[in-house]
Amino acid sequence: MKKFTIFLMITALCAIAGRAQELTAMFGAAESATAYYEQGWDSEAEFNTWTYTSTSAQTWKLGQAPKSFQTIDPASSSSMILNYYGGQNEVATSPAINIKPGSTLEFYCYASGIYLVYGAWKLYAIVDGTSTLLIDQFLWAQDAGYDGPSWEKFSVDLSTYSGKSVQFSFVYEGDYGEDEAIDGFKILETNAGEDATVSIKEGQSVHFMDQSTGNPTSWSWTFAGGTPATSEEQNPVVTYAKAGTYDVTLTVSDGASTSTYTREAFVTVSGEAPIAHVGLPEGAYLSPWVFMFVPTQVPLTFQDASTGNPETWQWTFQGTDVASSSEQNPTVTYLQEGTYGLKLEVGNELGSSVDEYTSNAIQAGGEQEIWNIAPQENSDLTMLEMGWYGNYAGTNWLGMGEFAEHFDAPLADAQIKQVNVYFGKTTAVSTDADIEMKIMAAGEDGMPGQVMGSTSLKAGELAYDPTTVNATEFVFDKPIDVPAGTEFFAVVGPFPNQNGDDIAILLCRRGEGAKCTGYQFVYDEDGDYNYLETGKWYQNVDDPLSMAVAPLLSYSTSSTTAVNSVTDGKQVKDRTYYNLAGMASSKPFDGVNIIVTRYTDGTQSTTKVLR
Repeated sequence: MKKFTIFLMITALCAIAGRAQELTAMFGAAESATAYYEQGWDSEAEFNTWTYTSTSAQTWKLGQAPKSFQTIDPASSSSMILNYYGGQNEVATSPAINIKPGSTLEFYCYASGIYLVYGAWKLYAIVDGTSTLLIDQFLWAQDAGYDGPSWEKFSVDLSTYSGKSVQFSFVYEGDYGEDEAIDGFKILETNAGEDATVSIKEGQSVHFMDQSTGNPTSWSWTFAGGTPATSEEQNPVVTYAKAGTYDVTLTVSDGASTSTYTREAFVTVSGEAPIAHVGLPEGAYLSPWVFMFVPTQVPLTFQDASTGNPETWQWTFQGTDVASSSEQNPTVTYLQEGTYGLKLEVGNELGSSVDEYTSNAIQAGGEQEIWNIAPQENSDLTMLEMGWYGNYAGTNWLGMGEFAEHFDAPLADAQIKQVNVYFGKTTAVSTDADIEMKIMAAGEDGMPGQVMGSTSLKAGELAYDPTTVNATEFVFDKPIDVPAGTEFFAVVGPFPNQNGDDIAILLCRRGEGAKCTGYQFVYDEDGDYNYLETGKWYQNVDDPLSMAVAPLLSYSTSSTTAVNSVTDGKQVKDRTYYNLAGMASSKPFDGVNIIVTRYTDGTQSTTKVLR
């Protein structure tokens, strides 16, 4: 009887063990978590809920990263910033937080990554006075192959701290490492129950997590309304573009059996009123002084860059052959030189919005500075300082000679008579050093090729005023012809690098994979690490940027023919014509013209004529 009882117990245990290993499809999503602690460093009051200890004046403080955290969280107004210095040991510590079961810590950090070997932070969890290392930023960067700069998200599983009171501490140690910015610090509790759902906005993504039991070896997902619509990954990421409520189905297999699990109405995507944005037509140039610069008598297709899934479009144009259009991406032609306005209104069932530009926002024809920096990026102009190695786009000790800014091909024949460069600093002890400016056509390899024209200035002639926008003008002896369809570069350098030289061009830095129009020429080295005269051009894809280098481009020769003419004994620099409506042009209008003539000595005169 006793042996029979033991046999029954063993049989029952085996049956239980078999059921425990039964293949069962289950899943959840990271977005089903809710935050119960948040720190965004958006005010002094919020900042002061943490404690800070420091060894230098560059301790943690409120500020902005070179790329604002608003690109991640539009509601953000500032971040926790630390600037690198020597001999730092800067500590930022959270208050004690009671950790709930199923919790995850997440936050974002912005840093370049080049000099993290010299200074980086470590994140610790502190329980009852005992510190445990969670993340070493330098080791993380090595493992990830990170060189930035970009906002990177960090996540830490806090399951081992469930039910404990924990403080979190960032400790930055080092000498002349990297500027740091931290934001979006949250502790979230994951809802893994049957009632869990996900709520997101249009265009956002869901990170699905396989929670199946029984050791599946393959996964087959179906996502109604999602992109991709299906996946065979274990933990896919899916984007939802349109408002609605959607089911998700997972089928798993272990090679012998399958199991299917469907969560009905698991993902709810909320719509919103669209935000109107006018996109730049192909072939239009950005400018420091107008929204865009375009030729006349050339068809241009305006791009709708609106967000929020608009369903209707209403464009209103000035100065074109089409006064209005309801197309999403209309094609228009500017008929004569002048400055004009533009309006785009978009809408859907949830609302509408307008993106409108004033009557001097778009310049058609004539002459204007062009560059590759958007109006919303103007406030982000900065310098790329590389510590002991000098500056990108300036004085450096990394073997970088010339720097080039790439420009798309003009849609019509054009001319360039000068290039304006905006410097952030122009300290020079090598005042007689020549700094050359060249316009170079793009070669077959996409790099600077044939020289189309050149000029130069001495290092001591570079202009810089920290209180105003003051350009250095590199003027060519005669205008350079740029035929329609010719991509070109404005190439400047090399810069002197004697002890005391410190020159840098302003630039706009962007995140990984973003628009990059900056290039550098890097000299070859011999076996003793001495730089040779030969070298190679590289696009700076590791740190995407555009330099504040602005060719003065003209779509008509009339604005350049007066350069060498003489009026009233003075040499004429240029003339601008205005009609009675205040419209500007480089050519006379039919009717009354108010002519403003600028001379090479800096003076100007105004006359009124009837043409």
